[in-house]
Amino acid sequence: MNRKSFIILIILLSIPTVVFSFGNKEKDIPVKNLNKYEKQWKNSGVKNYTQEIIYLRATFPPEHFTMTVKNNIVQNWTTNSMNRTFSEDFIMSLTIENMFKKARESLNTEKNAPLEFIISYDQEFGYITSFSFVPVNKGNISAPLDRGYRIDVTSLKITKEGS
Repeated sequence: MNRKSFIILIILLSIPTVVFSFGNKEKDIPVKNLNKYEKQWKNSGVKNYTQEIIYLRATFPPEHFTMTVKNNIVQNWTTNSMNRTFSEDFIMSLTIENMFKKARESLNTEKNAPLEFIISYDQEFGYITSFSFVPVNKGNISAPLDRGYRIDVTSLKITKEGS
């Protein structure tokens, strides 16, 4: 891992997040918050933006993406990953609108898995700034370390509709 990636990783890990565990009595809070912030994002009317994302998956090095989104569709993107190719579906899953879908799907399909859902939101516009499923021990069940992932939006700049 190069120094820049290491520094970015340290910064990301120090970002305050809201942690929800499926084993607690407030297990519906992640869904309520997801709905609340998704509505806030949609009400903002933002459909054109440039964003930078760090994608961390299990034991792989962090991957940095920069993408331009217009009308909620990725127009172009770059990555620091030189050894991997990415499908159009994967790249499209990184739009803010699709991150809400991914988070909701993860909440629905992984609720009994030994994973902890961690999510944080931008307070002004409501977009997801970070979300992940992190392996945890639940009694005598533990998730393989390669099940975890984290997606962090490190920068989001709203662009004008014609730009």
